[in-house]
Amino acid sequence: MSKLQLAQYAGVSVKTLMSWCEPYKDELAAMGMKPNNKVLPPHIVKFIIAKFDIDIE
Repeated sequence: MSKLQLAQYAGVSVKTLMSWCEPYKDELAAMGMKPNNKVLPPHIVKFIIAKFDIDIE
């Protein structure tokens, strides 16, 4: 899933979504997320959805 799609599900901009993720940047980096990723791997999407209670259905 792209950052844009995930942000749209959350009802925010990509910039806002990434600012929400800032406190978890070390954990996300350890999972393989890089700041310039446009598409996020499923395990990172799952992590972000769980942390911020984002409904994607």
